Amino acid sequence: MGRKGDLLEPIDGAPRGVHTLTGSVWKWTHHERSQRAFAEITRPHGGSVAIARFGEPMGETNAQHWRVWLDLPDRWRFESDHHVDLRNGGRRWVGSASRITELSDDRTEVEDTEIGMLISSGSRLLGALRFGDPTEDAVAGRPCLQVSATLNRSDGGARFNPVDVRLGSIDHIYWFDAVTGIALRHVALIEGEPCAITEFKEVRINPPLGDVDFQFVSPPGAIVERQVDHLIRMAEIRGADLSGVDRDDPQAVQTAIQQVMRPNRPTPEARLKLQKSKHVPLGDPPEDEAAAQESIVHAFDHLGEVDGAGVALVNVQRGQGLVGPLHEAQKRAPGGADDPASLIVDDVEFLRPDEAVVWYSVEVNGERFPMVKGREGRAVKVGEQW
Repeated sequence: MGRKGDLLEPIDGAPRGVHTLTGSVWKWTHHERSQRAFAEITRPHGGSVAIARFGEPMGETNAQHWRVWLDLPDRWRFESDHHVDLRNGGRRWVGSASRITELSDDRTEVEDTEIGMLISSGSRLLGALRFGDPTEDAVAGRPCLQVSATLNRSDGGARFNPVDVRLGSIDHIYWFDAVTGIALRHVALIEGEPCAITEFKEVRINPPLGDVDFQFVSPPGAIVERQVDHLIRMAEIRGADLSGVDRDDPQAVQTAIQQVMRPNRPTPEARLKLQKSKHVPLGDPPEDEAAAQESIVHAFDHLGEVDGAGVALVNVQRGQGLVGPLHEAQKRAPGGADDPASLIVDDVEFLRPDEAVVWYSVEVNGERFPMVKGREGRAVKVGEQW
């Protein structure tokens, strides 16, 4: 019997020591059991299950075989007879064998893909599942740890976790690679019977891979469209005015659609002007306003700067003991594990010589994080430091 610590250590860092990977994955689904398992997950949240399928009638079970090429962190190729998912840096092609969409500025992480839950298991499973005690086993010729797990319903199922739906059931059995932490096999269960099985049939760790392995080649007869082409078609259907809009810019086309759907919604500039109008200065600005604003920008830009003891944030008021929590928060933003999130000052409005309202955004990998954009904060002067 293995210790639980022996299990948590490899999966917490999965894929540990993996730079490249190739292999094949077999995925089996029992449709009726999977529907019952999904209903069991969503029932506490008032959810219901409706399955729609077009074309040939759905059989009792279905099996898929995926071929996998992976070059972390941002290149992969997952192919089956009916689907393709290929990413080469910032560009990604995803779809069926007959219709594929090209995403020109894709920010998807590997763990968000069809196969990613096996590869980067720790980032999604820890906290979502309660694990039992592991035992030693082997899959695809590799030593692994077999363990039973169940959804973490410590809150009685009151909170909905999107990961629960991706897992597909409440009860599970996993076989984790003892070295890398990759899930070599996953069995989802409903009333003790398997409703879905996903398994690596073969896997090679750190084989040599080159650019040619991640070149997109359209399947014969397939229709390949850019993401912006879908948006343009939607804009035209909704009667959006695209005159003067850059049709190669998905964000610009999306903005044109939003203006039709929400005609009274103010522009970002108008929203900022409205926010600023709510604040009335209570005194004169600093004597050297430009220098004060530069100091405020420096404080926000160097939010993580620490004191000599390494325990206090020197640019945060009462920043004692906040070093660790800040580092954790920075890494939780999508993509923040590789490039921690930073604050960007959008505007400053002085209320008095020693206080200012600051509008800021969060930036990750050079891109503004849409959920924290134009957020309002404060800057105060303590002694001679902002």
